[in-house]
Amino acid sequence: MWTSIRTPAEALDDADVLAGLRLRYDLVPGVIRLDGHSGGPMPRTSPARLRRFVQHRWEPRSGRTSGEPDWAREARLAADALAPLVGSAAGELTIAESTSINLFKTLVAAAKLRTGRPILAVGRDCFATDRCLAQSAADHIGGRLQLIDGVGGLAALPMGQVAVVALSHVDLRSGAVRDAESITAQIHGSGALTLWDLSHSAGALDVDLHGWNADFAIGCGHKYLGGSATAPSFGFVAERHLESSPTGGLRHPLAEGFAGPAATLAATELRDVLAILDGVPVGELAAKTAGLVGLFLERIAEFCPEAAIEVRAADEQRGAQVCLRHEQAQRIADLLSDRSVLVEYAEPGLLRFNFAPAWLSYVDVWQAAERLHATLHEIG
Repeated sequence: MWTSIRTPAEALDDADVLAGLRLRYDLVPGVIRLDGHSGGPMPRTSPARLRRFVQHRWEPRSGRTSGEPDWAREARLAADALAPLVGSAAGELTIAESTSINLFKTLVAAAKLRTGRPILAVGRDCFATDRCLAQSAADHIGGRLQLIDGVGGLAALPMGQVAVVALSHVDLRSGAVRDAESITAQIHGSGALTLWDLSHSAGALDVDLHGWNADFAIGCGHKYLGGSATAPSFGFVAERHLESSPTGGLRHPLAEGFAGPAATLAATELRDVLAILDGVPVGELAAKTAGLVGLFLERIAEFCPEAAIEVRAADEQRGAQVCLRHEQAQRIADLLSDRSVLVEYAEPGLLRFNFAPAWLSYVDVWQAAERLHATLHEIG
Protein backbone atom coordinates (compact mmCIF):
# COMPACT_ATOMS: atom_id res chain seq x y z
CA MET A 1 0.00 0.00 0.00
CA TRP A 2 1.15 3.55 -0.79
CA THR A 3 0.47 5.69 2.26
CA SER A 4 0.08 9.42 2.55
CA ILE A 5 2.17 11.40 5.01
CA ARG A 6 1.63 15.09 4.35
CA THR A 7 3.93 16.36 7.11
CA PRO A 8 6.90 17.03 4.77
CA ALA A 9 4.70 19.09 2.42
CA GLU A 10 3.18 21.00 5.32
CA ALA A 11 6.68 21.77 6.60
CA LEU A 12 7.65 23.09 3.18
CA ASP A 13 4.58 25.32 3.17
CA ASP A 14 5.45 26.62 6.64
CA ALA A 15 8.90 27.61 5.37
CA ASP A 16 7.67 29.03 2.06
CA VAL A 17 8.42 32.76 1.80
CA LEU A 18 5.79 33.07 -0.94
CA ALA A 19 3.03 31.24 0.93
CA GLY A 20 1.10 34.44 1.58
CA LEU A 21 0.60 35.12 -2.13
CA ARG A 22 -2.05 32.44 -2.52
CA LEU A 23 -4.24 34.24 0.02
CA ARG A 24 -4.62 37.06 -2.49
CA TYR A 25 -6.20 34.80 -5.13
CA ASP A 26 -9.83 33.72 -5.27
CA LEU A 27 -9.12 29.99 -5.21
CA VAL A 28 -11.82 27.35 -5.49
CA PRO A 29 -11.62 25.22 -2.32
CA GLY A 30 -10.41 21.69 -2.97
CA VAL A 31 -9.53 22.25 -6.66
CA ILE A 32 -5.87 21.92 -7.68
CA ARG A 33 -5.13 23.82 -10.90
CA LEU A 34 -2.29 22.25 -12.89
CA ASP A 35 -3.86 22.79 -16.31
CA GLY A 36 -2.14 25.99 -17.41
CA HIS A 37 -4.40 27.08 -20.28
CA SER A 38 -7.84 27.89 -18.88
CA GLY A 39 -6.64 30.99 -17.08
CA GLY A 40 -5.32 31.57 -13.60
CA PRO A 41 -7.37 32.31 -10.48
CA MET A 42 -8.68 35.84 -10.23
CA PRO A 43 -7.50 38.09 -7.41
CA ARG A 44 -9.69 38.49 -4.37
CA THR A 45 -11.77 41.63 -4.74
CA SER A 46 -11.95 43.93 -1.76
CA PRO A 47 -14.99 46.22 -1.39
CA ALA A 48 -12.73 49.26 -1.89
CA ARG A 49 -11.25 47.84 -5.09
CA LEU A 50 -14.72 46.96 -6.38
CA ARG A 51 -15.88 50.54 -5.83
CA ARG A 52 -12.82 51.86 -7.70
CA PHE A 53 -13.48 49.46 -10.57
CA VAL A 54 -17.14 50.43 -10.89
CA GLN A 55 -16.28 54.12 -10.72
CA HIS A 56 -13.59 53.72 -13.38
CA ARG A 57 -15.85 51.64 -15.58
CA TRP A 58 -18.91 53.89 -15.54
CA GLU A 59 -17.75 57.44 -14.86
CA PRO A 60 -18.53 59.86 -17.74
CA ARG A 61 -15.68 60.17 -20.19
CA SER A 62 -16.06 63.92 -20.14
CA GLY A 63 -15.05 63.90 -16.50
CA ARG A 64 -11.66 62.38 -17.18
CA THR A 65 -8.77 64.77 -17.39
CA SER A 66 -6.16 62.55 -19.03
CA GLY A 67 -5.91 62.54 -22.79
CA GLU A 68 -4.67 58.93 -22.70
CA PRO A 69 -7.33 56.45 -23.90
CA ASP A 70 -8.65 53.97 -21.33
CA TRP A 71 -7.13 50.93 -23.00
CA ALA A 72 -3.75 52.62 -23.43
CA ARG A 73 -3.59 53.61 -19.75
CA GLU A 74 -4.59 50.15 -18.52
CA ALA A 75 -2.16 48.45 -20.93
CA ARG A 76 0.66 50.75 -19.84
CA LEU A 77 0.02 50.04 -16.16
CA ALA A 78 -0.05 46.31 -16.82
CA ALA A 79 3.23 46.59 -18.73
CA ASP A 80 4.76 48.50 -15.81
CA ALA A 81 3.78 45.64 -13.49
CA LEU A 82 5.04 42.94 -15.83
CA ALA A 83 8.45 44.43 -16.66
CA PRO A 84 10.32 43.30 -13.50
CA LEU A 85 9.10 39.73 -13.98
CA VAL A 86 10.73 39.41 -17.41
CA GLY A 87 13.83 41.57 -16.99
CA SER A 88 12.57 44.40 -19.17
CA ALA A 89 12.03 48.14 -19.01
CA ALA A 90 8.36 49.06 -19.04
CA GLY A 91 8.70 51.10 -22.22
CA GLU A 92 9.88 48.03 -24.10
CA LEU A 93 6.64 46.15 -23.43
CA THR A 94 3.15 46.32 -24.87
CA ILE A 95 0.06 44.55 -23.59
CA ALA A 96 -1.99 43.68 -26.65
CA GLU A 97 -3.79 41.06 -28.70
CA SER A 98 -3.12 37.31 -28.51
CA THR A 99 0.25 35.57 -28.48
CA SER A 100 -0.21 34.42 -32.07
CA ILE A 101 -1.03 37.92 -33.32
CA ASN A 102 1.98 39.31 -31.48
CA LEU A 103 4.11 36.60 -33.07
CA PHE A 104 2.97 37.78 -36.49
CA LYS A 105 3.66 41.44 -35.72
CA THR A 106 7.04 40.69 -34.14
CA LEU A 107 8.23 38.53 -37.03
CA VAL A 108 7.28 41.29 -39.47
CA ALA A 109 9.03 43.94 -37.34
CA ALA A 110 12.18 41.79 -37.15
CA ALA A 111 12.18 41.21 -40.90
CA LYS A 112 12.14 44.98 -41.48
CA LEU A 113 15.33 45.23 -39.43
CA ARG A 114 17.04 42.51 -41.47
CA THR A 115 16.15 43.30 -45.07
CA GLY A 116 17.65 40.94 -47.61
CA ARG A 117 17.21 37.97 -45.26
CA PRO A 118 14.01 36.22 -46.40
CA ILE A 119 13.81 33.32 -43.92
CA LEU A 120 11.76 33.39 -40.70
CA ALA A 121 12.83 30.42 -38.55
CA VAL A 122 10.27 29.28 -35.96
CA GLY A 123 10.39 26.39 -33.51
CA ARG A 124 8.17 23.50 -34.54
CA ASP A 125 7.01 22.95 -30.94
CA CYS A 126 4.74 26.00 -31.02
CA PHE A 127 0.95 25.82 -31.26
CA ALA A 128 -0.84 25.32 -34.57
CA THR A 129 -2.22 28.87 -34.55
CA ASP A 130 1.31 30.19 -34.11
CA ARG A 131 2.49 28.25 -37.14
CA CYS A 132 -0.40 29.66 -39.19
CA LEU A 133 0.40 33.24 -38.19
CA ALA A 134 4.11 32.67 -38.76
CA GLN A 135 3.31 31.49 -42.28
CA SER A 136 1.20 34.61 -42.78
CA ALA A 137 4.12 36.77 -41.64
CA ALA A 138 6.42 35.06 -44.13
CA ASP A 139 3.87 35.59 -46.90
CA HIS A 140 3.44 39.22 -45.87
CA ILE A 141 7.15 40.00 -46.27
CA GLY A 142 7.51 37.87 -49.40
CA GLY A 143 9.80 35.52 -47.53
CA ARG A 144 9.83 31.92 -46.40
CA LEU A 145 8.92 30.18 -43.16
CA GLN A 146 11.23 27.43 -41.97
CA LEU A 147 10.17 25.33 -38.99
CA ILE A 148 13.01 23.97 -36.90
CA ASP A 149 13.23 21.24 -34.28
CA GLY A 150 14.48 23.29 -31.37
CA VAL A 151 18.06 24.38 -30.92
CA GLY A 152 19.31 21.35 -32.80
CA GLY A 153 17.65 22.66 -35.94
CA LEU A 154 19.82 25.79 -36.03
CA ALA A 155 22.74 23.93 -37.60
CA ALA A 156 20.70 23.12 -40.71
CA LEU A 157 19.64 26.72 -41.32
CA PRO A 158 21.31 28.91 -43.98
CA MET A 159 21.93 31.52 -41.30
CA GLY A 160 23.07 34.17 -43.74
CA GLN A 161 19.49 34.24 -45.06
CA VAL A 162 17.71 34.14 -41.69
CA ALA A 163 16.19 37.38 -40.37
CA VAL A 164 14.94 36.07 -37.02
CA VAL A 165 14.81 32.85 -35.03
CA ALA A 166 11.72 32.37 -32.83
CA LEU A 167 11.90 29.75 -30.08
CA SER A 168 9.97 28.97 -26.92
CA HIS A 169 12.00 29.44 -23.75
CA VAL A 170 10.61 26.05 -22.65
CA ASP A 171 10.49 22.97 -24.89
CA LEU A 172 6.80 22.03 -24.75
CA ARG A 173 7.44 18.37 -25.51
CA SER A 174 10.01 17.73 -22.79
CA GLY A 175 9.58 20.59 -20.33
CA ALA A 176 13.28 21.42 -20.61
CA VAL A 177 14.38 25.05 -20.31
CA ARG A 178 16.56 26.39 -23.10
CA ASP A 179 19.68 28.42 -22.37
CA ALA A 180 18.35 31.65 -23.82
CA GLU A 181 21.47 33.70 -23.20
CA SER A 182 23.89 31.39 -25.01
CA ILE A 183 21.41 30.64 -27.82
CA THR A 184 20.85 34.37 -28.35
CA ALA A 185 24.60 34.93 -28.56
CA GLN A 186 24.89 32.10 -31.09
CA ILE A 187 22.13 33.54 -33.28
CA HIS A 188 23.54 37.07 -33.04
CA GLY A 189 26.88 35.70 -34.20
CA SER A 190 25.27 34.96 -37.56
CA GLY A 191 23.67 38.38 -37.82
CA ALA A 192 20.10 37.20 -37.15
CA LEU A 193 17.70 38.41 -34.44
CA THR A 194 16.04 36.44 -31.64
CA LEU A 195 12.39 36.17 -30.62
CA TRP A 196 11.63 34.32 -27.38
CA ASP A 197 8.18 32.98 -26.46
CA LEU A 198 7.85 33.33 -22.68
CA SER A 199 4.33 31.90 -22.40
CA HIS A 200 5.58 28.87 -20.50
CA SER A 201 8.09 30.60 -18.25
CA ALA A 202 7.10 34.19 -17.33
CA GLY A 203 5.94 34.23 -13.73
CA ALA A 204 7.44 30.85 -12.91
CA LEU A 205 11.07 30.82 -14.09
CA ASP A 206 14.04 33.15 -14.05
CA VAL A 207 13.47 35.34 -17.13
CA ASP A 208 15.94 38.14 -17.89
CA LEU A 209 15.47 39.64 -21.34
CA HIS A 210 18.12 42.32 -20.77
CA GLY A 211 20.57 39.77 -19.42
CA TRP A 212 19.98 37.55 -22.44
CA ASN A 213 20.45 40.51 -24.81
CA ALA A 214 17.17 39.45 -26.42
CA ASP A 215 15.78 41.36 -29.39
CA PHE A 216 12.09 40.44 -29.19
CA ALA A 217 9.81 38.41 -26.94
CA ILE A 218 6.13 37.52 -26.69
CA GLY A 219 4.03 35.66 -24.16
CA CYS A 220 0.54 35.00 -22.86
CA GLY A 221 -0.89 36.65 -19.77
CA HIS A 222 -2.89 33.70 -18.48
CA LYS A 223 -0.58 30.80 -17.62
CA TYR A 224 1.78 31.54 -14.72
CA LEU A 225 1.05 35.27 -14.58
CA GLY A 226 -2.50 34.53 -13.44
CA GLY A 227 -4.61 36.35 -16.02
CA SER A 228 -7.99 34.99 -17.06
CA ALA A 229 -8.49 32.87 -20.16
CA THR A 230 -9.20 36.09 -22.10
CA ALA A 231 -6.14 37.95 -20.81
CA PRO A 232 -4.18 39.85 -23.47
CA SER A 233 -0.71 38.84 -24.52
CA PHE A 234 2.48 40.86 -24.20
CA GLY A 235 5.21 41.80 -26.61
CA PHE A 236 8.77 43.01 -26.00
CA VAL A 237 11.06 44.95 -28.30
CA ALA A 238 14.53 45.85 -27.04
CA GLU A 239 15.06 49.59 -26.76
CA ARG A 240 17.91 49.52 -29.27
CA HIS A 241 15.40 48.41 -31.90
CA LEU A 242 12.73 50.87 -30.79
CA GLU A 243 15.07 53.72 -31.50
CA SER A 244 15.72 52.55 -35.06
CA SER A 245 12.32 51.00 -35.78
CA PRO A 246 11.12 51.79 -39.34
CA THR A 247 7.42 51.87 -38.46
CA GLY A 248 6.24 55.25 -39.57
CA GLY A 249 6.82 57.15 -36.34
CA LEU A 250 5.41 54.61 -33.86
CA ARG A 251 7.85 54.16 -31.00
CA HIS A 252 6.80 50.55 -30.43
CA PRO A 253 6.14 48.38 -33.53
CA LEU A 254 3.73 46.11 -31.63
CA ALA A 255 1.49 48.86 -30.28
CA GLU A 256 -1.12 48.83 -33.03
CA GLY A 257 -4.37 46.89 -32.92
CA PHE A 258 -5.30 46.94 -29.21
CA ALA A 259 -8.55 48.87 -28.88
CA GLY A 260 -12.15 48.69 -27.74
CA PRO A 261 -14.01 48.40 -24.40
CA ALA A 262 -13.42 44.66 -24.04
CA ALA A 263 -9.68 45.22 -24.39
CA THR A 264 -9.80 47.87 -21.65
CA LEU A 265 -11.45 45.45 -19.24
CA ALA A 266 -9.03 42.63 -20.11
CA ALA A 267 -6.02 44.87 -19.52
CA THR A 268 -7.47 46.01 -16.19
CA GLU A 269 -7.92 42.41 -15.06
CA LEU A 270 -4.35 41.55 -16.04
CA ARG A 271 -3.00 44.62 -14.27
CA ASP A 272 -4.85 43.66 -11.08
CA VAL A 273 -3.56 40.11 -11.05
CA LEU A 274 0.02 41.23 -11.84
CA ALA A 275 -0.19 43.58 -8.86
CA ILE A 276 -0.15 40.50 -6.62
CA LEU A 277 3.40 39.81 -7.78
CA ASP A 278 4.58 43.39 -7.26
CA GLY A 279 7.96 43.36 -5.55
CA VAL A 280 8.30 39.55 -5.63
CA PRO A 281 11.83 38.64 -6.77
CA VAL A 282 11.89 36.49 -9.89
CA GLY A 283 14.49 34.27 -8.22
CA GLU A 284 12.06 33.42 -5.42
CA LEU A 285 9.37 32.44 -7.91
CA ALA A 286 11.83 30.25 -9.80
CA ALA A 287 13.08 28.62 -6.59
CA LYS A 288 9.56 27.73 -5.48
CA THR A 289 8.75 26.36 -8.94
CA ALA A 290 11.76 24.08 -8.70
CA GLY A 291 10.64 22.97 -5.26
CA LEU A 292 7.09 22.19 -6.38
CA VAL A 293 8.23 20.25 -9.42
CA GLY A 294 10.88 18.41 -7.42
CA LEU A 295 8.35 17.30 -4.81
CA PHE A 296 5.94 16.10 -7.49
CA LEU A 297 8.63 14.07 -9.28
CA GLU A 298 9.82 12.63 -5.97
CA ARG A 299 6.31 11.46 -5.09
CA ILE A 300 5.36 9.97 -8.45
CA ALA A 301 8.71 8.18 -8.73
CA GLU A 302 7.37 5.87 -6.04
CA PHE A 303 4.48 4.55 -8.09
CA CYS A 304 4.87 5.34 -11.81
CA PRO A 305 6.06 2.16 -13.53
CA GLU A 306 8.38 3.02 -16.42
CA ALA A 307 6.56 0.60 -18.69
CA ALA A 308 3.32 2.55 -18.32
CA ILE A 309 4.27 6.17 -17.94
CA GLU A 310 7.13 8.37 -19.08
CA VAL A 311 8.33 11.32 -17.03
CA ARG A 312 10.13 13.83 -19.20
CA ALA A 313 12.08 16.48 -17.35
CA ALA A 314 15.85 16.71 -17.14
CA ASP A 315 17.04 17.60 -13.64
CA GLU A 316 19.43 20.33 -14.77
CA GLN A 317 16.99 21.87 -17.28
CA ARG A 318 13.65 21.34 -15.59
CA GLY A 319 11.07 24.07 -16.03
CA ALA A 320 7.63 24.66 -14.54
CA GLN A 321 5.96 21.66 -16.17
CA VAL A 322 6.16 17.89 -16.11
CA CYS A 323 5.13 15.94 -19.18
CA LEU A 324 3.65 12.49 -18.66
CA ARG A 325 3.11 10.11 -21.53
CA HIS A 326 0.56 7.32 -21.20
CA GLU A 327 -1.61 5.44 -23.67
CA GLN A 328 -4.71 6.38 -21.65
CA ALA A 329 -3.79 10.04 -21.15
CA GLN A 330 -7.29 11.37 -21.92
CA ARG A 331 -8.90 9.00 -19.41
CA ILE A 332 -6.32 9.93 -16.79
CA ALA A 333 -7.12 13.62 -17.32
CA ASP A 334 -10.84 12.95 -16.97
CA LEU A 335 -10.45 10.88 -13.82
CA LEU A 336 -8.14 13.47 -12.27
CA SER A 337 -10.77 16.11 -13.02
CA ASP A 338 -13.29 13.98 -11.14
CA ARG A 339 -10.81 14.11 -8.25
CA SER A 340 -10.59 17.93 -8.55
CA VAL A 341 -7.13 17.98 -10.15
CA LEU A 342 -7.13 19.85 -13.46
CA VAL A 343 -4.32 18.96 -15.86
CA GLU A 344 -3.59 19.73 -19.49
CA TYR A 345 -4.36 17.09 -22.10
CA ALA A 346 -1.85 18.29 -24.67
CA GLU A 347 -2.08 15.69 -27.44
CA PRO A 348 -2.90 11.99 -27.81
CA GLY A 349 -0.91 10.18 -25.16
CA LEU A 350 0.54 13.29 -23.50
CA LEU A 351 -0.41 15.16 -20.33
CA ARG A 352 1.19 18.29 -18.93
CA PHE A 353 1.23 19.20 -15.26
CA ASN A 354 1.97 22.93 -14.82
CA PHE A 355 3.23 24.32 -11.52
CA ALA A 356 2.45 27.99 -10.78
CA PRO A 357 4.44 29.17 -7.75
CA ALA A 358 2.18 32.12 -6.95
CA TRP A 359 -0.93 30.16 -5.99
CA LEU A 360 0.05 26.51 -5.56
CA SER A 361 1.13 25.10 -2.23
CA TYR A 362 3.34 22.12 -1.52
CA VAL A 363 0.34 20.36 -0.01
CA ASP A 364 -1.49 20.91 -3.31
CA VAL A 365 1.34 19.14 -5.12
CA TRP A 366 1.42 16.32 -2.57
CA GLN A 367 -2.33 15.79 -2.95
CA ALA A 368 -2.11 15.93 -6.74
CA ALA A 369 0.49 13.14 -6.66
CA GLU A 370 -1.76 11.11 -4.35
CA ARG A 371 -4.71 11.49 -6.70
CA LEU A 372 -2.60 10.61 -9.72
CA HIS A 373 -1.54 7.48 -7.86
CA ALA A 374 -5.19 6.60 -7.16
CA THR A 375 -6.09 7.25 -10.81
CA LEU A 376 -3.36 5.01 -12.18
CA HIS A 377 -4.41 2.32 -9.74
CA GLU A 378 -8.01 2.63 -10.95
CA ILE A 379 -7.19 2.18 -14.62
CA GLY A 380 -4.91 -0.74 -13.85
